Formats: sequence, structure tokens, C-alpha cells
Amino acid sequence: DSLARRVSLALLIAFALAAHSAAAEDDQSSALGFERTPPRLAFTDGEVSYWRPGDEDWTAARINTPLAEGDELSTGAGANLELQIGARAFMRAGEATQLALGSLEPDYLKLEVLNGTAALDVRELGSGQTFEIDTPNAAFTIERPGYYRIEVADDATKFTTRRGGQAVVQTKGGLPSSVAANEQLEVRGTDEPVLASYGAPSLDDWDRWNYSRSERQNAPESARYVPAGVYGADDLDDHGSWRTVPAYGSVWVPRVAVGWAPYSAGRWIDDPYYGWTWIDAQRWAWPVHHYGRWGHHAARGWYWIPHRAWGPAWVGW
Repeated sequence: DSLARRVSLALLIAFALAAHSAAAEDDQSSALGFERTPPRLAFTDGEVSYWRPGDEDWTAARINTPLAEGDELSTGAGANLELQIGARAFMRAGEATQLALGSLEPDYLKLEVLNGTAALDVRELGSGQTFEIDTPNAAFTIERPGYYRIEVADDATKFTTRRGGQAVVQTKGGLPSSVAANEQLEVRGTDEPVLASYGAPSLDDWDRWNYSRSERQNAPESARYVPAGVYGADDLDDHGSWRTVPAYGSVWVPRVAVGWAPYSAGRWIDDPYYGWTWIDAQRWAWPVHHYGRWGHHAARGWYWIPHRAWGPAWVGW
């Protein structure tokens, strides 16, 4: 039956992983920055749409989608989304906002806020890594970890720094200038932009929502067990537990229904950038289907063995 086929497939995956993940770990252990793992759509709340260059139309966004250069995301009324763009770096968008992934290189990531409200929360900036945020009338290069809010409406951009954040702004025809910590810079106009700076305004409800999400993601229990750089460790805390297996050390055991198997709740896509890629429907599934490998115990069921190297899906045939 279909359940038996899923379990058989998962067993094949588990055996194949044992042979392939160690080699991939060695191949990618020296990878830098954004080439280690791609940005992912980590969270959606409400109507969120997705478009990739070449697609005929926008489609409903799916969590756990790996993002590539040129991808765009749009939120509807009352909606929010979250992109994980680093081990401890997140880009979030509020309602009626459109984002684009402008450029993705090993140590350089450019995100575009085309309209609406977004926030970049960077708790850690790796050596040599650069985040750039572009709006229709300005480009902001992030210099330090911090919290950055971007608001785009009509021909105006408001860029606010908090929590020690600093940036450099570049406008059309202008010289680069600094945006200090706890400052709000307003840029008006596109052909000859006018800049004005103020003190950062008080936090509002959307800022506080961002802060609360980042606090939870900053120090998850699972971070003690997964290698640095693995995305989505915080999602594991609420959906499973850690145990010790003598042959592998610490492993994660998901809380799932009887009969569940890896690679059984989602779909495969032939991604033009990443090849055959598994998109799992469960929010917590990103780390356990893109890093490490699965093992199976006849009595205890499935368990995940963490490693640091990312793959579109750890499957070998």
C-alpha cells in the first residue's frame, strides 16, 4: 500500500544517506557564507505569493522553499513572512509588501524592498559577508549586526537602525553616507533624492513581533546539538526531542504519527538552480531533510543525525 511504499522509500533514503553525507560534509566544510545553504522561506502567516523569473504567474508560496536570485515574494492584507538568510539572520515582511532576491553570491546577498514594510534582523555577520538592502531610491549596505526596518511608500524610503546597527546609504548621483545607530533616515525622490535624518521612533507592535521571534530563534535548545550554520534549529525544539545513540551521539527524534517516514509529507521539484529538491510541508522539516541523514530503529522509529553540509535533499540512488 502507499504507506508501505513511503516507508520503503524512506529506508532506501536512510541507507543512501549513510554513504553520501560524510563525503558531502568534507566537500563543503570549507564553504563560506551564502554558498553553504541558500536563503529559505521559513514562515508565512496569511496570504503570501511567490514568483520566479520565467514563471507565467504568481503562485501560493510554500514554506521551506529554497530561494534563488530573481525570486520575488508578496504579502496580502494582514500577512507576514520570514526569510532565513543566515544562521542568525532573518528578513521579515509585513502586510502589502513585495520583496525580491536581487543577488546571491558566496559572500554577498542583496535583497530588494520594492514596496511596503520589511525588517532585517542580523544577530551575527560573518567575516567577509555583506548584506545589501535596495529600495527604489536608495541602497543600504549593512555594516554591523543589528535590527533594521525599511518602509517604502510612493517615492519615499524610511530606513531605521536599532540595537547597534549601522549602515552606509548610496543614492542616485550622491556620495555614500553613514546611517548611525538608533537613527531613522528618510530618502525622498528618485532622480535627485533628498535625505533627512531623525532619531529612531519608538517601537511599534510590528517591531515587537520581530523582536519576540528573534529572541526565540537566538538561543534554541537544539543549537547545543546541531553544527553552527544549520538553519531551522529553533523549529526542532517544539516538534521532537534529543536522545543519545551510541553509534552517532546526539540524535533528534520527531514527534509524529505512527507510520510517518522522512520524505513523505511534501513534494519533489526539479529546481533549475538546486536540482531535484524536496519541499516539505511541515515547518520544522528544513534542517532534517537538507542536512545530515536519517537512521531507523525497529522499536524507536526514525531519528535524525545532524551534520553541517546542506543539500537539496540527502538522497542517493
